[in-house]
Parts: sequence; C-alpha cells; structure tokens
Amino acid sequence: MASSNQYNESSSCRPCKSGRHQPGTGQTVPIMRNRQSGNHDVHNAMKPTEEMIASELYKLSVQERVKAFDDVHCVGEELRESSEMIQKSLAVFKETINKERNIFYDIAMTQNRAYVEDPSFRLKFLRANRHNVGKSVRQMMSFLKEKATYFGNDKIARDITLDDLNEADKSLLLSGFYHIQEERDRAGRAIIHWFGSMLGRVRPENLIRAAYFVWINILLQELTVQTKGVVTVYHNASRTGVDFVMPGVNFIMTVSNATASFPVRFSSMHYCLQTTEGNLVLNNSFLGAVVKTLPVYSKVRSRIHVGSIVELQYALRSHGIPMDTFPVDIDGNIRDDIFYVWFHKHQLEQNIASTVSEAKSLRTKEDEALAPTKTDVLLGRGRVTQSWPGNIKCREFLEKHRSEYDKLPRNERKKKAMELTQELGAKGVRFFEQTEPGEWVEIDFFEATKKVIQLIRTLRKKK
Repeated sequence: MASSNQYNESSSCRPCKSGRHQPGTGQTVPIMRNRQSGNHDVHNAMKPTEEMIASELYKLSVQERVKAFDDVHCVGEELRESSEMIQKSLAVFKETINKERNIFYDIAMTQNRAYVEDPSFRLKFLRANRHNVGKSVRQMMSFLKEKATYFGNDKIARDITLDDLNEADKSLLLSGFYHIQEERDRAGRAIIHWFGSMLGRVRPENLIRAAYFVWINILLQELTVQTKGVVTVYHNASRTGVDFVMPGVNFIMTVSNATASFPVRFSSMHYCLQTTEGNLVLNNSFLGAVVKTLPVYSKVRSRIHVGSIVELQYALRSHGIPMDTFPVDIDGNIRDDIFYVWFHKHQLEQNIASTVSEAKSLRTKEDEALAPTKTDVLLGRGRVTQSWPGNIKCREFLEKHRSEYDKLPRNERKKKAMELTQELGAKGVRFFEQTEPGEWVEIDFFEATKKVIQLIRTLRKKK
C-alpha cells in the first residue's frame, strides 16, 4: 500500500537521524515508505530521497516539526493578519528595500513606480514568507530579475498577459503539464497537479513562462491562496505511449531558481509514484535533485507516496485531498474530460472581469454615491434584508435556475454561477454588504458570485 502516515507525528516525538526506530525512546523518523510487505525494491529505490527529507525534519525544533506535520495534514494555522500588522510590515519593507535593491528594481521604478510600490504587490511576498520582511524583499528582487530574464526588461513593471507568451509557451500551458483541481483540500487550500512525463521534452524557458502564468496570473489572484498557501501533487502518470524522460541537472536548477522567486508558499507537497519497472529509479534521481533545491520550509512539508493508483488516492485522501475532481482516474489514466476546465474557467473570468471593468468605468461619481435601490441585493441577516424587494426577486430568479445548476457536475457549477451573476448584473442588479449601520458598499463581481452560490445552497436546504 502507498505510504501515508505509518509513523508517529506527535509533538513528543523526536525523529532520529538514521530514519529508523530508536530503541527505548519511542522515537520514529517520519520517512514515507511503501507499506507492501516484502517490497524491498520499491522501498530501496526511493530511500535516498526519503532520508533526505527525514534528515531535514530531524534538524527542526519540536514546535517547527509539529507545524510542518499540521500543514501536511490540513490542520495548520492560516496566516492571520491585522491592519496594524500589515501596515507595520509594509513600512519595514519600504525601509529594507534600500539595502537590498538591485538594477531590475531601479528599472521597474523608472518604468512604472506605482507597480512596484503597490501594497497589494508587496503583500504577496510578505504573505508567502509569513511576514518575514527580509526574505520578502529579497524574493521580490529575485522575482523582478527572473521576470526580466524571461519576459524582457520592458515588461518588468507591468502585468504579464497571455499575449506575452509565445506559441511554445501556450502549447505547454495547454498540454496538461499543469492542472488546477476544481475542489480545494480539507483546509480550503488550492491544489495544483503537475505531470513529470513531459519535463525532459520541453525547454526550461517555456516551462518558466507557462509556470509564471499559472502561479502569478491565476492562482495568486485569490487572497486565500496568498494566506493559506497551496498544495502541489506530482504524478509520474502519463498518457499511453508517453515515457518519462529524465531532465538534466541544469534544467532542474534553472527552473527551480526561477520558480523560487514566485511569491507562493507551499503548504504541502506530495509526490505520487505508480510502481512501474525502472520508473522509481529514474524518479528517485529526479525527485532527489528537485527536493535538494527546495527551501527547508517546503522540503519538510514534502511527502512521497508509492503504490498503485488506488493506494495513491487513498494516501492523498488521508491528507485531505478530495477525489471527485481528481485528474487521474481509478485506472491510472489522465481524465481528459476535466483536464482543461481550469484554463477555460480562467478565460471566462477574465472576459467577465473585463466587461465589468468597462461597465464601471462608464459610471459617474453620482452613480457611485447612490444608495442601494429596490432592485439591488442586500447581504446579511434579518427581516430587512430578507424582505427587501431586490432579495426576493433574486431568490425567485435563482430558484428558476436551481434545478439546472444542481444537475451540473461540481466542476461546472461555479462557471454556471458566474453566468447567473453576470445575467443579474445585466438586469441592473448590484450586491451590497453593510460595513457600518446605515452604510452599504457594493461588492465586486467575484464576491457576488460567491454569494450567488451561497443563496442557491440556501434555497436547496429549504426544499
């Protein structure tokens, strides 16, 4: 069976460096190994990489190790921020820049000062490093350098778009190398899958630009990704007839250095290996090289699972990863029916966001100052909101579409909710939430979509 948690992960446990049980101490090292009895070849193939991870865990304090275990098992603490904490970190960030600035930062400041001084841009790095300001500033400098290297100096101080990718980049983006799972894990964290069979067939610069688009343009646009971190799942599964090609060391180092500059916190990293002849030896060499490049924070949150696809899915389920929208089916085949949903969903969101932005730009200041009308939706509890004309009309509208919504597969429901929200917007319906007594503020399209999903669930419960 694929390894899951056969080891003791209690706070009282101190792993021994050898990776074995230490007699008389009750201490065991958290090595992830295949549980099939007598399968020595499987265990020995991955042993070097497993022991590398165990060695890093051994060096941690008890408190640090418990935090790593909690993150892997979906019970870690989400980053909590107060306004005071944010303001203080941003102030120190600004002071620290003068000590760490590089030529790429200076170029960016010349091109578009507002871009690099935008608090939301800097907060991505602070959140990725849990408000360690020194690390955050150094990562931002590295990010600007890597961005210049792979997109050009003229694009340092602006957002990258799909038009900035060449045909090879776009082809890789849609090749199935990356897959963002529709569902979140038990802790509400985004899950991104990557398939290693293509690594030895692509150029590092194409992979880096495609990775940039996935991480920066799609995942990091969500606040929860910034505060909770992400879960990654590596697969050695491939389409029929596609064999694993081992990438070179230079390839691994180049890609690792570039992606390390991305302001992403990896809360949990899983490496899933199906047992096929010769496969594990190759993957041990590859994963060993990858794990070596990881910072300690990510390395100790890495887990290796070996076995059949059923055993692998069982192991991942025990770590809080849902299976309904898992990209590999029970036979070990990649699910083409859902594989590109994440990209098409992103394109839909971009198109809708563009439409909403254009509509907002046409509003006058007088329009923005208007209070909610009887056609708008007021969010919150109480008789006033429930009996508000706009709320009643909205519920009636959603009830008409609820049956159609419920019949859709889960991975298509959010897209439908976005379409319903867009249709409500076309009717002049806005969504307002109360910040203070008597003060109502309109929420944006994506928050409104979340409310539409909640309203549909409420209607379902009442039936």
